[in-house]
Amino acid sequence: MAYYDYEHFEPDFKDAKEHNPEGMTLLCMQCNQKRARGTLSAATVARANANPKCKQQGFASELFDFGPEPIEVRFAGVSFIDCRVLIQVKGIDLLSVRPPEAPGTPVLLSGFLADTTGATTLKIVDNVWSAGDENWDVEVVGALIKIRRGPGDIALQVRAIPPHAIAIERVDMQFEGYFLKGDEESLRISRDGKNWNTFSSVGMRGCGVGISLL
Repeated sequence: MAYYDYEHFEPDFKDAKEHNPEGMTLLCMQCNQKRARGTLSAATVARANANPKCKQQGFASELFDFGPEPIEVRFAGVSFIDCRVLIQVKGIDLLSVRPPEAPGTPVLLSGFLADTTGATTLKIVDNVWSAGDENWDVEVVGALIKIRRGPGDIALQVRAIPPHAIAIERVDMQFEGYFLKGDEESLRISRDGKNWNTFSSVGMRGCGVGISLL
Protein backbone atom coordinates (compact mmCIF):
# COMPACT_ATOMS: atom_id res chain seq x y z
CA MET A 1 0.00 0.00 0.00
CA ALA A 2 1.26 3.48 -0.83
CA TYR A 3 -0.44 5.25 2.10
CA TYR A 4 1.71 4.51 5.13
CA ASP A 5 2.72 5.39 8.67
CA TYR A 6 6.19 5.25 10.21
CA GLU A 7 6.62 2.46 12.75
CA HIS A 8 9.29 1.76 15.37
CA PHE A 9 9.77 -1.97 15.82
CA GLU A 10 13.27 -2.28 17.32
CA PRO A 11 12.74 -1.02 19.94
CA ASP A 12 9.02 -0.25 20.16
CA PHE A 13 8.11 3.42 19.95
CA LYS A 14 7.42 3.66 23.68
CA ASP A 15 10.98 2.53 24.37
CA ALA A 16 12.74 4.40 21.55
CA LYS A 17 15.18 7.15 22.52
CA GLU A 18 15.75 8.29 18.92
CA HIS A 19 14.41 7.86 15.39
CA ASN A 20 16.91 5.23 14.26
CA PRO A 21 16.07 4.14 10.68
CA GLU A 22 17.58 0.70 11.35
CA GLY A 23 14.70 0.03 13.74
CA MET A 24 11.96 1.74 11.73
CA THR A 25 9.82 0.77 8.77
CA LEU A 26 6.72 1.84 6.83
CA LEU A 27 3.42 0.14 7.59
CA CYS A 28 0.08 0.51 5.87
CA MET A 29 -2.57 2.03 8.11
CA GLN A 30 -4.23 -1.33 8.73
CA CYS A 31 -1.00 -2.94 9.98
CA ASN A 32 -0.20 0.17 11.99
CA GLN A 33 -3.54 -0.20 13.77
CA LYS A 34 -2.78 -3.87 14.46
CA ARG A 35 0.51 -2.81 16.09
CA ALA A 36 -1.34 -0.23 18.20
CA ARG A 37 -3.90 -2.85 19.28
CA GLY A 38 -1.19 -5.36 20.10
CA THR A 39 -2.30 -7.94 17.53
CA LEU A 40 0.84 -7.66 15.35
CA SER A 41 4.23 -8.40 16.88
CA ALA A 42 7.48 -6.49 16.46
CA ALA A 43 9.13 -9.76 15.39
CA THR A 44 6.68 -10.17 12.50
CA VAL A 45 7.23 -6.56 11.45
CA ALA A 46 11.01 -7.06 11.53
CA ARG A 47 10.74 -10.12 9.25
CA ALA A 48 8.53 -8.20 6.80
CA ASN A 49 10.93 -5.26 6.88
CA ALA A 50 13.76 -7.54 5.77
CA ASN A 51 11.81 -8.39 2.60
CA PRO A 52 9.14 -5.71 2.03
CA LYS A 53 6.08 -6.69 0.04
CA CYS A 54 6.30 -3.62 -2.20
CA LYS A 55 9.90 -4.55 -3.10
CA GLN A 56 8.77 -8.08 -3.92
CA GLN A 57 6.02 -6.72 -6.19
CA GLY A 58 8.14 -3.89 -7.56
CA PHE A 59 5.54 -1.22 -6.77
CA ALA A 60 3.22 0.28 -4.16
CA SER A 61 -0.37 1.14 -5.05
CA GLU A 62 -3.53 2.84 -3.81
CA LEU A 63 -6.96 3.91 -5.05
CA PHE A 64 -8.09 7.39 -6.03
CA ASP A 65 -11.57 8.12 -4.66
CA PHE A 66 -13.87 9.47 -7.36
CA GLY A 67 -17.64 9.61 -7.48
CA PRO A 68 -20.05 8.87 -10.33
CA GLU A 69 -20.21 12.51 -11.49
CA PRO A 70 -17.77 13.97 -14.06
CA ILE A 71 -14.42 14.83 -12.50
CA GLU A 72 -12.03 17.72 -12.97
CA VAL A 73 -8.42 16.88 -13.75
CA ARG A 74 -6.05 19.80 -13.31
CA PHE A 75 -2.87 19.19 -15.28
CA ALA A 76 -0.56 22.04 -14.29
CA GLY A 77 -2.10 25.21 -15.81
CA VAL A 78 -4.84 23.36 -17.72
CA SER A 79 -8.18 22.19 -16.29
CA PHE A 80 -10.14 19.36 -17.93
CA ILE A 81 -13.77 18.72 -16.91
CA ASP A 82 -15.75 15.80 -18.31
CA CYS A 83 -13.18 15.12 -21.05
CA ARG A 84 -12.64 11.63 -22.47
CA VAL A 85 -8.94 12.06 -23.33
CA LEU A 86 -7.00 14.81 -21.58
CA ILE A 87 -3.61 14.65 -23.30
CA GLN A 88 -2.67 12.50 -26.28
CA VAL A 89 0.86 12.21 -27.71
CA LYS A 90 1.27 10.66 -31.16
CA GLY A 91 -1.97 8.74 -30.73
CA ILE A 92 -1.10 7.48 -27.21
CA ASP A 93 -3.37 8.60 -24.37
CA LEU A 94 -1.39 9.97 -21.43
CA LEU A 95 -4.55 10.45 -19.36
CA SER A 96 -8.10 9.39 -20.13
CA VAL A 97 -11.42 9.05 -18.30
CA ARG A 98 -14.14 6.45 -18.79
CA PRO A 99 -17.72 6.83 -17.54
CA PRO A 100 -18.98 4.67 -14.66
CA GLU A 101 -19.49 1.02 -15.54
CA ALA A 102 -22.75 0.89 -13.54
CA PRO A 103 -25.03 3.42 -11.84
CA GLY A 104 -23.50 4.73 -8.62
CA THR A 105 -19.98 3.49 -9.41
CA PRO A 106 -17.06 5.88 -9.96
CA VAL A 107 -15.75 7.36 -13.17
CA LEU A 108 -12.48 5.66 -14.16
CA LEU A 109 -9.21 7.50 -14.66
CA SER A 110 -6.31 5.79 -16.44
CA GLY A 111 -2.93 6.84 -17.79
CA PHE A 112 0.70 7.26 -16.93
CA LEU A 113 3.23 9.99 -16.24
CA ALA A 114 6.98 9.89 -16.84
CA ASP A 115 10.19 11.70 -15.89
CA THR A 116 12.73 13.55 -18.03
CA THR A 117 14.22 10.26 -19.25
CA GLY A 118 10.84 8.92 -20.36
CA ALA A 119 10.69 6.37 -17.52
CA THR A 120 7.23 5.96 -15.97
CA THR A 121 6.89 7.56 -12.53
CA LEU A 122 3.18 6.95 -11.92
CA LYS A 123 0.74 4.55 -13.58
CA ILE A 124 -3.04 4.75 -13.19
CA VAL A 125 -5.40 1.95 -14.22
CA ASP A 126 -9.11 2.50 -13.52
CA ASN A 127 -8.37 4.78 -10.50
CA VAL A 128 -5.70 2.47 -9.03
CA TRP A 129 -2.38 4.32 -9.01
CA SER A 130 0.97 2.63 -8.58
CA ALA A 131 4.53 3.90 -8.21
CA GLY A 132 7.38 1.56 -9.10
CA ASP A 133 10.41 0.89 -6.92
CA GLU A 134 12.69 2.36 -9.59
CA ASN A 135 11.64 5.74 -8.19
CA TRP A 136 14.16 7.13 -5.69
CA ASP A 137 11.42 8.16 -3.25
CA VAL A 138 7.63 8.19 -3.06
CA GLU A 139 6.37 10.48 -0.31
CA VAL A 140 2.70 10.66 0.66
CA VAL A 141 1.69 13.34 3.17
CA GLY A 142 -2.05 13.77 3.57
CA ALA A 143 -3.55 13.98 0.08
CA LEU A 144 -0.25 15.01 -1.54
CA ILE A 145 1.92 12.54 -3.47
CA LYS A 146 5.50 13.51 -4.35
CA ILE A 147 7.73 11.32 -6.50
CA ARG A 148 11.45 12.08 -6.58
CA ARG A 149 14.13 10.72 -8.89
CA GLY A 150 16.91 11.90 -6.57
CA PRO A 151 17.57 14.28 -3.67
CA GLY A 152 15.64 17.47 -4.36
CA ASP A 153 14.56 16.20 -7.81
CA ILE A 154 10.74 16.19 -7.81
CA ALA A 155 9.57 14.53 -11.02
CA LEU A 156 5.89 14.57 -10.12
CA GLN A 157 3.55 16.08 -7.53
CA VAL A 158 -0.10 15.02 -7.43
CA ARG A 159 -2.88 16.10 -5.05
CA ALA A 160 -6.02 14.01 -4.57
CA ILE A 161 -9.19 16.09 -4.12
CA PRO A 162 -11.90 13.47 -3.56
CA PRO A 163 -14.45 12.81 -4.83
CA HIS A 164 -14.57 15.30 -7.69
CA ALA A 165 -11.02 16.23 -8.71
CA ILE A 166 -7.32 15.50 -8.94
CA ALA A 167 -4.52 18.01 -9.47
CA ILE A 168 -1.14 17.34 -11.07
CA GLU A 169 0.63 20.26 -9.41
CA ARG A 170 4.11 19.60 -10.73
CA VAL A 171 5.34 17.57 -13.68
CA ASP A 172 8.65 17.31 -15.51
CA MET A 173 8.52 14.63 -18.17
CA GLN A 174 9.53 13.57 -21.66
CA PHE A 175 7.52 11.26 -23.89
CA GLU A 176 7.72 10.41 -27.60
CA GLY A 177 9.92 13.41 -28.35
CA TYR A 178 7.88 15.95 -26.37
CA PHE A 179 8.91 17.71 -23.17
CA LEU A 180 6.19 18.68 -20.67
CA LYS A 181 6.94 20.88 -17.68
CA GLY A 182 4.33 22.29 -15.36
CA ASP A 183 3.45 23.76 -11.99
CA GLU A 184 0.17 24.97 -10.50
CA GLU A 185 0.22 28.08 -12.71
CA SER A 186 1.19 26.88 -16.19
CA LEU A 187 1.96 23.95 -18.50
CA ARG A 188 4.84 24.26 -20.97
CA ILE A 189 5.32 21.96 -23.97
CA SER A 190 8.38 21.73 -26.24
CA ARG A 191 9.73 19.53 -29.02
CA ASP A 192 13.41 20.38 -28.41
CA GLY A 193 13.57 21.41 -24.73
CA LYS A 194 14.48 24.96 -25.78
CA ASN A 195 11.44 26.51 -27.46
CA TRP A 196 8.28 26.30 -25.37
CA ASN A 197 4.54 26.84 -25.80
CA THR A 198 2.87 27.87 -22.55
CA PHE A 199 -0.70 27.14 -21.39
CA SER A 200 -1.91 29.12 -18.38
CA SER A 201 -5.40 29.28 -16.83
CA VAL A 202 -6.86 27.21 -19.67
CA GLY A 203 -10.12 25.30 -19.16
CA MET A 204 -11.68 22.57 -21.31
CA ARG A 205 -15.05 20.91 -20.80
CA GLY A 206 -16.85 18.04 -22.49
CA CYS A 207 -14.15 17.44 -25.12
CA GLY A 208 -13.20 14.23 -26.89
CA VAL A 209 -9.47 15.02 -26.84
CA GLY A 210 -8.22 18.00 -24.85
CA ILE A 211 -4.63 18.38 -26.08
CA SER A 212 -3.29 16.34 -29.02
CA LEU A 213 0.42 16.39 -29.81
CA LEU A 214 1.23 14.88 -33.19
